[in-house]
Amino acid sequence: MRFLFWFLLLAAAAVAAALAVKLNSGYVLLVAPPYRVELSLNLLLLIAVVGFAALYGTLRVIMRTVRMPQTVRTWRRRQKLERARTAQDSAVVALLEGRYGKAQQRALEALAIPGSSGLNAIIGARAAIDVRNFDAAETMLNRPDAQATSLAVARLMLLAEIALEHGEPQRALDILRELRREAGMHTAALRLELRCLQAARRWTDVVPLLEQLVRRKVFDSTQAEHVRVTAQSEQLKALAHDAAGLREYWNRLPDAAKRHPKVARAAATSFLQLGGDREAIDILVESLEREWNSELVELYGECRPADATRQLEQAERWLLRHNQDPVLLRVLGTLCQRKQLWGKAQTYFEASLALDNGWRAHLALGEMLGHLNRDDEANAHFVAALKLATGELRRP
Repeated sequence: MRFLFWFLLLAAAAVAAALAVKLNSGYVLLVAPPYRVELSLNLLLLIAVVGFAALYGTLRVIMRTVRMPQTVRTWRRRQKLERARTAQDSAVVALLEGRYGKAQQRALEALAIPGSSGLNAIIGARAAIDVRNFDAAETMLNRPDAQATSLAVARLMLLAEIALEHGEPQRALDILRELRREAGMHTAALRLELRCLQAARRWTDVVPLLEQLVRRKVFDSTQAEHVRVTAQSEQLKALAHDAAGLREYWNRLPDAAKRHPKVARAAATSFLQLGGDREAIDILVESLEREWNSELVELYGECRPADATRQLEQAERWLLRHNQDPVLLRVLGTLCQRKQLWGKAQTYFEASLALDNGWRAHLALGEMLGHLNRDDEANAHFVAALKLATGELRRP
C-alpha cells in the first residue's frame, strides 16, 4: 500500500513537471560582448539544478577526503574501546563465576588498551585479593587510572581488606575512617569494619556496630547473638588483670547477657584470676539457675570462697534435679573432700564414675585415697586415669 502511494506521488510529480516545461515558453538571453547566448528557460533551470548537484557532490568528496585521517583515527579508537569493553565484560563474568585467575588476566588485557576504564583495575584487584595475591592487587590499585573519584569507595574498600588480610586491622580501620569521610559507610563497609574490630580485639566497639548491622538485616537474631556473646566474653577475658574495669564492664551488661553460659564462664574465670571467688560463685549460680551447663559446674568446683559450706549446700540442692550429671557428682566429691568429709566424697566420686568412667573422676578419687594413705587403691585409680587420658589424647 505504501509502495503504491509513493508510485502515484512520483507519477503526479512527473506529469506536473512535464506540463510546466510544455507551458513554459520563456527564454534567457546572456550577453557578454562579443558573445551572445540565448537559452530556453527550461534548459537554464536544468543546467542550474545539475550544476548545483555536481558542485555539492564535488565539495562533499573533497571534505570526506580531508577528514579521512580523523575518521580513521576515530574508528580505530572506537574499535579499541570496544575491545576494552569486551575484555572488561569478560573479566566481570569470570569474577562472578569465581574464576579469579581468568578475571585477573582479562582485566590486565583491558588495561593494556589505551583509554580503557579504571574499573578494570578494581576488577583485577578484587580477583587478585581472592587468590591472596596482595602485591598484584596493590599494584593495580595504585595505577593512575584507578584513582578516579568515582572509584574512590571501591578502592578504599579493597585497600582496607588487603590491610586486614596482612594482619594490620588498625590500618584497615584507618582506611575505613577515610572512606567514611569520603562517602559515609554503606553496609559492606560496616561488615568489613566489624571484621577489623574483631581482629583488633576491640570488643567494646563490636556490640554497637553489630546493632547497626542487625537493623540493616545483615544478621538475623541468632547470628547477632553469637557475635554479641563472643565479643562480650572476649572483653571479659581481656579484663582478667583489671579488677575495677572488670566489675564496671560486668555491671554494664544486660541481665540476659550475664546469664548466658559463655559470658558467665568468661566472667567467672576472670574473677577467679583476680581472687574474686565469691563473685565468681554468684555469677555461676545465677547462670546455672537459668540454664544447666556442666562446664559451669566444673568451674563452680574450682571456686574457693571463704564460706565453703554454702557452696556445698548449693551444689547438693542442684543434685535433687540433676542427679544423673557425672560432673556435678565429681564436683560434690571435690567440695566434700575440702571439708574433709571423706566418706561422702568417696561416695560422690564413685557415683560419678558409675555414670561416666572418666579420667578426671579417677584422678580426684586417687588423690583423695592417697591423702588417706590408701596407696594401693589410689595407685589403681591413677593407672586408670592415665590410661583414659592417654586414650583421649590418641583420639583424632
